[in-house]
Amino acid sequence: MLHHTALCLTDTFPYRSCIVLIDAHDRIIAVLGGVPHGSKGKEWQAVEAEATAAAICCRESSTFTAAQKHGRRGDFASRTVGYGYGNGRRKPQNYKVSGRVNQNAMQELLQNQAIRRISGFQNALFNTFCHKNYAEYRDTNDEIQLKQPELRANFPNTAFAATTFNLGPLSFSPPHMDPDNRASSWCADTNMGPFNPDKGGHLVLWDLGLIIRFPPGSTILFPSALITHSTIPIQAHETRYAMIQYSSGGLFRWRNNGFQSDKSFLERATAEEHAEREALRASRWKLGLQKFTRWGDVCRGDWRGTARTAAGLDKVSDLSDLEESPETLRPSKRACRQ
Repeated sequence: MLHHTALCLTDTFPYRSCIVLIDAHDRIIAVLGGVPHGSKGKEWQAVEAEATAAAICCRESSTFTAAQKHGRRGDFASRTVGYGYGNGRRKPQNYKVSGRVNQNAMQELLQNQAIRRISGFQNALFNTFCHKNYAEYRDTNDEIQLKQPELRANFPNTAFAATTFNLGPLSFSPPHMDPDNRASSWCADTNMGPFNPDKGGHLVLWDLGLIIRFPPGSTILFPSALITHSTIPIQAHETRYAMIQYSSGGLFRWRNNGFQSDKSFLERATAEEHAEREALRASRWKLGLQKFTRWGDVCRGDWRGTARTAAGLDKVSDLSDLEESPETLRPSKRACRQ
């Protein structure tokens, strides 16, 4: 029987700290980011309220197909914008928003200043607590957009290629994973209300046995392609919306293939390139682990992990018992057990 531990993100502002989830080898695997450090009084509550109003306006101004209102992630309206690669696409492409009215509604939402502030906070958390992945996301976007200028970024200076808006009004999901997302990295999830976070809207990370109190305006980053997750239903008279940023794993394969598909690469590759590719495939999980930030590095002020990389310590990032195991750090002072 799986037992769950409850973690609480507070909705008392300003929220002064994050909760980091670390594995047995000191890698940060998820961040419960709360709200921006330094938000004064009701400042971030006003940002969340403005973003919620913008999401409501977008939903009421838009039309949705049955598939967009009833998907495997739940029975609520949703819209995805930005670009991705995979699921039959021959190259990276913009996600299509059909109809001029829907396009205008989405552009107004993307240009809303509160929505843009949320994007900025999501990126700041990503950069701070998973810098090497963040840098790879930025480099991948820059190089692909240089090759394909028609691809549209959703926000200035975002590392993520795509954004999904869950437009409610009752946005909650059954247990699922997001296999199209980059497996060895994070998505960024910010929810909006109003709803009572003590009675619903919790994020459940099933594989970790965690139930996380997730109040409106808070942000969490975690590997949604690897961890089965769900959200607990809110009350019938309440509303919940969400903004999720991520990048599809196919974009990184496209870049690593020299801006071509797996099929095109394999058809043209030499025997040496085939052998090199297989070697990289065998070590892909190790390379992915190297990009996760160590909590000890953050505590020492080296959140970029430059000292570890310079010393060649990234290369021991595997799952073996030979790896040095630092003292386990627990967020007990910042987590409420229920």
